[in-house]
Amino acid sequence: MAKKRKRSKSAQNGAAAGPEGSKAADEKMITGSKNDAAERRRARSDGIVMTMYPAVLGVIFGFASLYLFGTGVPEEGSVGMIYPWYFVMVLVIGLTFYIQKFTFPYLKIKVEDFKAKDWLYVEFIAVDLWLVSWTILLN
Repeated sequence: MAKKRKRSKSAQNGAAAGPEGSKAADEKMITGSKNDAAERRRARSDGIVMTMYPAVLGVIFGFASLYLFGTGVPEEGSVGMIYPWYFVMVLVIGLTFYIQKFTFPYLKIKVEDFKAKDWLYVEFIAVDLWLVSWTILLN
């Protein structure tokens, strides 16, 4: 004897609702998919902005670090205060964080929705590209 398959709740509800219920469900699915597509498109564009903006900031800070701090290593016979590279890195982390925190709303990115993971992501990109660009410029 064959076992009877259980019907899912949605299939039972659809069968009980009749043809009128299925039309409403179809219309709901169509409008929901349009909203989902717009939301996915918005999330994708926000992701691109959240990647490119810190990358550009990192490269700008790489050039600024070369101009302002040089090699980041104390040189003999130099006049004035020389900042070590780790001080420059902490400075870059702090400045890029606050620049992004206050300029993302102008780029229509919701900073209120950011979690620690999001901040670590954008800071990693900024610091990574700062370090790469500064290193390339030093060679």
